[in-house]
Amino acid sequence: QAAVMLSRVARPVAPAWHHASPRASRGRHCSMEEQPAEAGGSLTVIGFGSLLSERSARSTFPDLTGFQLARVCGCRRVFRHPAGIFFGRGIVPDTEGKLECSSLSVEACEGSSVVVAVMQIPGLDFDALARREEEYELVATPFHALDGEGDEPIGEGLMCVPLAADEDFVKKWGPERYEVAYGQHGIKTIWGWGPESGILPCPTYLRHCVLAAEKAGPVAYASFLDYSYLVDRKTTIREYLKSRPDIMTALPPPSLMERYNG
Repeated sequence: QAAVMLSRVARPVAPAWHHASPRASRGRHCSMEEQPAEAGGSLTVIGFGSLLSERSARSTFPDLTGFQLARVCGCRRVFRHPAGIFFGRGIVPDTEGKLECSSLSVEACEGSSVVVAVMQIPGLDFDALARREEEYELVATPFHALDGEGDEPIGEGLMCVPLAADEDFVKKWGPERYEVAYGQHGIKTIWGWGPESGILPCPTYLRHCVLAAEKAGPVAYASFLDYSYLVDRKTTIREYLKSRPDIMTALPPPSLMERYNG
């Protein structure tokens, strides 16, 4: 079904960062004046992982409005970078020979698209959102109707895309923050993990995302399983879960059960 819907997007408008060089792939960084917003001070946000279910999104943004599913064209999801918050919350497994600490990002991929959740967040401060998503760049990104009817985007929202380099993280937040979030855990790079690096998704977070996608409905669920990849860009999450059924049966720590349950 997801493949059929993809074929119906005849001439999609790709995000600005899709056509840029790797260094410039951030696209148009939004200042306070440029952020996609509605009248009354709502900020439009695009979620592609754990925010796919309205329940999960409301656990982060209780006052959100206008929750809807949509499609972003010209990209795919990849579990390709570690998230400092996973170490801080104690959900990175201590598995010898494996580094299961990866979070999720999107990257340009011609001919692909992903189902996303779009929502308006009243009173959300842009700087606070940037701090929450500290390892990303917030980029104004067009989104299309979920059913793929029509070529033009139906709106624009802020989406998290990878920083061009680790140095950008240090420039934004300082070396002390890098040390707290990553260095003290032995992590030497955020965005320097190549296809052969072997970094794997954080199991608790992956389960959370899969459950959120499932709750969002069959189209979003299929999109997540079939258009989300390991760092090798070959193995889909559907394929990975077949080899790791334990991920979906293992429960989060009791203190995080509500937060990491889709």
